[in-house]
Amino acid sequence: MDCLTPDDGIFRDEDALRDHFPSRILERDEKLAEYQRTFQEVVRNKRPRNVFLYGPTGVGKTIGTKAVFRNLERSIEQFDYGASRFSEPSLRTVHLECKDLNTSYQVAAHLLNLLRAETDRERVSTTGYPEGEIYRLLFDELRATAASHVLVALDEIDTVGSDDNILYKLPRCNNDDSARYVDPETTKVGVVGITNDGTFRDTLDPRAKSTLCDQEIHFPPYDATELGTILRDRADVAFHDGVLSADVIPLTAALAAQRSGYARTALDLLYEAADQARTADDGTVTEAHVEAAEESIQQGAIVEEVHGLSVHGKLVAYAVFRLCEREATPAKIDTVYAWYKQAAEQVDVSPVTSRTVHNTLNDLMVAGIVDSQEVNRGRGGGRHYEYELSCRPATLLDGLTGDPRVRAVDTRL
Repeated sequence: MDCLTPDDGIFRDEDALRDHFPSRILERDEKLAEYQRTFQEVVRNKRPRNVFLYGPTGVGKTIGTKAVFRNLERSIEQFDYGASRFSEPSLRTVHLECKDLNTSYQVAAHLLNLLRAETDRERVSTTGYPEGEIYRLLFDELRATAASHVLVALDEIDTVGSDDNILYKLPRCNNDDSARYVDPETTKVGVVGITNDGTFRDTLDPRAKSTLCDQEIHFPPYDATELGTILRDRADVAFHDGVLSADVIPLTAALAAQRSGYARTALDLLYEAADQARTADDGTVTEAHVEAAEESIQQGAIVEEVHGLSVHGKLVAYAVFRLCEREATPAKIDTVYAWYKQAAEQVDVSPVTSRTVHNTLNDLMVAGIVDSQEVNRGRGGGRHYEYELSCRPATLLDGLTGDPRVRAVDTRL
């Protein structure tokens, strides 16, 4: 076995292809401008609106939120309020990752501790308090803050599921009919709810929906041209000059746009292609490396993801597969659920609810197994999502082969 050396003829700095590498936010100018305009009230020292920000993973929602917050702070610092009719606001921003928090209580407790992080006030335990006490402490903290405005971003807020009290109480805390009233003359509070699940707002309690969704902003997937811009920007840092053939970035961008439209997908694919060239001791990354990398990533990742699914997840994926086989996709959730339920009952598995199947479909989307499209039939027809496979059917079947319960549904496995 040869020793590893730091010498590398392909990569100059492969960290540039990592998800959180410091980089400019590209191909999002219009969305960021729209997003920033929703906070015009802050620089005017008025109450901010609450925002519901949605779109698939890897399209700039989190990094865009942080950039908008930074620019708001900079706008306040640079504007000459002494020469205007507006009094100068002060702004505090808080960004809370809710991925591992599945109740409103946990969100409120962690948010309280984030607000206390810049003070000498004692942190609270995230368990053990009555829920009403946690809310009392949280709103006391908001009243006590020195800033005139507090903007709170709750990232991946859909993890709270149906326990959405925090999404009712916090966005309306400045309303004088609120049980935990925070006087806006003391602290003006705005909430940004960020989610990968565009349908999450439709599952909210109507009271929570009406307060959180003052403004809705959708970050769509990137197209191939936009992904190409992002890849070229990162490639200038990641690779030695001249190691990418001319067709590598256009092909990588096109494949990533077709698969998901996520920047993360494109960066991973470009890294894998370059790593294959490095492993083979090739001096140039070519179209053949990209195609081989795409095949490897698609097959390996999806098979691995399917192996790790619960039996319900596998049966939901199988239901979409059967609909695809019958050329009945894209299909609405009700249709997918009917096929899933039939398969579950066939192998004596108690079916889960339609809401759980909906959540499972979202997980399958993140895994690259299923894709969705929003269908908007206007004011009279309503809006819904339809689902279809985003991977090769044969690859999905490879992943399902190891589960005897799914094999009992389909003799081909």
